[in-house]
Amino acid sequence: MNAKWIITAAVLGLAAAGCATKKGFEVPGFAFGCPIGETKVSSMDDLVKAKVVSEGRRSTVQTTEVRCSRTGDLLKIDANLNNDSKTVKRVSYKFRWIDREGMRAWEEEAWKPLMVYDNSNLLVNTVAPTNKAADFRLLLRSME
Repeated sequence: MNAKWIITAAVLGLAAAGCATKKGFEVPGFAFGCPIGETKVSSMDDLVKAKVVSEGRRSTVQTTEVRCSRTGDLLKIDANLNNDSKTVKRVSYKFRWIDREGMRAWEEEAWKPLMVYDNSNLLVNTVAPTNKAADFRLLLRSME
Protein backbone atom coordinates (compact mmCIF):
# COMPACT_ATOMS: atom_id res chain seq x y z
CA MET A 1 0.00 0.00 0.00
CA ASN A 2 2.84 2.45 0.78
CA ALA A 3 4.46 1.69 -2.58
CA LYS A 4 1.26 2.80 -4.35
CA TRP A 5 1.26 6.11 -2.48
CA ILE A 6 4.94 6.70 -3.18
CA ILE A 7 4.48 6.01 -6.90
CA THR A 8 1.34 8.20 -7.04
CA ALA A 9 3.12 11.04 -5.22
CA ALA A 10 6.13 10.74 -7.57
CA VAL A 11 3.91 10.86 -10.68
CA LEU A 12 1.99 13.89 -9.35
CA GLY A 13 5.26 15.59 -8.43
CA LEU A 14 6.66 15.10 -11.93
CA ALA A 15 3.43 16.32 -13.51
CA ALA A 16 3.45 19.44 -11.32
CA ALA A 17 7.10 20.10 -12.14
CA GLY A 18 6.34 19.81 -15.85
CA CYS A 19 3.49 22.32 -15.57
CA ALA A 20 5.57 24.71 -13.49
CA THR A 21 8.23 25.03 -16.20
CA LYS A 22 5.76 25.95 -18.94
CA LYS A 23 5.73 29.71 -19.66
CA GLY A 24 2.10 30.43 -20.43
CA PHE A 25 0.66 30.13 -23.89
CA GLU A 26 3.32 32.04 -25.84
CA VAL A 27 4.91 30.44 -28.86
CA PRO A 28 8.72 30.71 -29.01
CA GLY A 29 9.71 33.82 -30.99
CA PHE A 30 6.57 35.71 -29.92
CA ALA A 31 5.63 37.96 -26.97
CA PHE A 32 2.10 39.17 -26.34
CA GLY A 33 1.28 37.62 -29.70
CA CYS A 34 3.83 39.80 -31.52
CA PRO A 35 6.80 38.42 -33.46
CA ILE A 36 10.09 39.13 -31.67
CA GLY A 37 12.55 36.69 -33.26
CA GLU A 38 15.64 36.40 -31.04
CA THR A 39 14.97 39.64 -29.11
CA LYS A 40 14.74 39.18 -25.34
CA VAL A 41 11.33 40.40 -24.19
CA SER A 42 10.31 39.87 -20.58
CA SER A 43 7.73 42.64 -20.19
CA MET A 44 5.39 44.89 -22.12
CA ASP A 45 7.93 47.72 -21.81
CA ASP A 46 10.56 45.56 -23.55
CA LEU A 47 8.11 44.79 -26.35
CA VAL A 48 7.21 48.48 -26.81
CA LYS A 49 10.93 49.37 -27.00
CA ALA A 50 11.44 46.67 -29.63
CA LYS A 51 8.45 47.59 -31.81
CA VAL A 52 7.99 51.39 -31.54
CA VAL A 53 10.28 53.95 -33.16
CA SER A 54 9.92 57.63 -32.22
CA GLU A 55 10.83 60.12 -34.91
CA GLY A 56 11.27 63.87 -34.65
CA ARG A 57 10.76 65.75 -31.41
CA ARG A 58 9.90 63.87 -28.26
CA SER A 59 6.23 63.90 -27.46
CA THR A 60 4.36 63.30 -24.24
CA VAL A 61 2.32 60.76 -26.22
CA GLN A 62 3.85 57.37 -25.51
CA THR A 63 3.00 53.85 -26.59
CA THR A 64 2.11 51.85 -23.47
CA GLU A 65 1.00 48.52 -24.96
CA VAL A 66 1.36 46.56 -28.17
CA ARG A 67 -0.54 43.33 -28.75
CA CYS A 68 -0.76 41.17 -31.82
CA SER A 69 -2.95 38.41 -33.14
CA ARG A 70 -3.72 36.73 -36.44
CA THR A 71 -6.70 37.36 -38.69
CA GLY A 72 -6.49 34.41 -41.04
CA ASP A 73 -2.89 34.60 -42.25
CA LEU A 74 -2.56 38.36 -41.69
CA LEU A 75 -0.89 39.99 -38.68
CA LYS A 76 -3.24 42.23 -36.64
CA ILE A 77 -1.80 44.89 -34.30
CA ASP A 78 -3.36 46.88 -31.46
CA ALA A 79 -1.25 49.67 -29.96
CA ASN A 80 -2.32 51.84 -27.03
CA LEU A 81 -1.14 55.47 -27.08
CA ASN A 82 -1.22 57.50 -23.89
CA ASN A 83 -1.11 61.28 -23.47
CA ASP A 84 -0.41 62.11 -19.83
CA SER A 85 -0.10 65.87 -20.37
CA LYS A 86 -2.77 68.47 -19.66
CA THR A 87 -3.09 69.55 -23.29
CA VAL A 88 -4.21 67.96 -26.54
CA LYS A 89 -1.27 66.59 -28.53
CA ARG A 90 -1.04 66.09 -32.27
CA VAL A 91 0.95 63.11 -33.44
CA SER A 92 1.16 61.01 -36.57
CA TYR A 93 1.95 57.34 -37.00
CA LYS A 94 2.53 54.69 -39.62
CA PHE A 95 3.45 51.04 -39.70
CA ARG A 96 6.49 49.63 -41.46
CA TRP A 97 5.91 46.04 -42.59
CA ILE A 98 8.85 43.62 -42.58
CA ASP A 99 9.10 40.20 -44.22
CA ARG A 100 10.82 37.05 -42.90
CA GLU A 101 14.18 38.11 -44.36
CA GLY A 102 14.08 41.52 -42.64
CA MET A 103 13.27 43.46 -45.80
CA ARG A 104 10.23 45.66 -46.34
CA ALA A 105 7.20 43.57 -47.16
CA TRP A 106 5.07 46.48 -48.40
CA GLU A 107 5.57 49.99 -49.73
CA GLU A 108 5.92 52.82 -47.24
CA GLU A 109 2.63 53.98 -45.72
CA ALA A 110 1.58 57.62 -45.48
CA TRP A 111 1.67 59.28 -42.06
CA LYS A 112 -1.72 59.18 -40.34
CA PRO A 113 -2.47 62.21 -38.11
CA LEU A 114 -4.09 61.86 -34.69
CA MET A 115 -5.21 64.14 -31.91
CA VAL A 116 -4.71 62.56 -28.51
CA TYR A 117 -6.70 64.42 -25.89
CA ASP A 118 -5.30 65.41 -22.51
CA ASN A 119 -4.95 62.61 -19.96
CA SER A 120 -6.33 60.00 -22.31
CA ASN A 121 -5.57 56.76 -24.13
CA LEU A 122 -6.17 56.03 -27.78
CA LEU A 123 -6.15 52.61 -29.40
CA VAL A 124 -4.55 52.36 -32.84
CA ASN A 125 -5.17 49.13 -34.70
CA THR A 126 -4.37 47.78 -38.12
CA VAL A 127 -4.08 44.61 -40.16
CA ALA A 128 -1.05 43.83 -42.30
CA PRO A 129 -1.63 44.60 -45.97
CA THR A 130 -0.07 41.30 -47.09
CA ASN A 131 0.57 37.85 -45.70
CA LYS A 132 4.27 38.39 -46.50
CA ALA A 133 4.45 40.79 -43.53
CA ALA A 134 5.94 38.72 -40.73
CA ASP A 135 6.96 41.64 -38.48
CA PHE A 136 6.41 45.38 -38.09
CA ARG A 137 7.55 48.63 -36.53
CA LEU A 138 5.21 51.37 -35.36
CA LEU A 139 6.67 54.78 -36.22
CA LEU A 140 5.39 57.65 -34.09
CA ARG A 141 6.22 61.34 -34.42
CA SER A 142 5.12 64.60 -32.86
CA MET A 143 3.32 67.12 -35.06
CA GLU A 144 4.10 70.05 -32.79
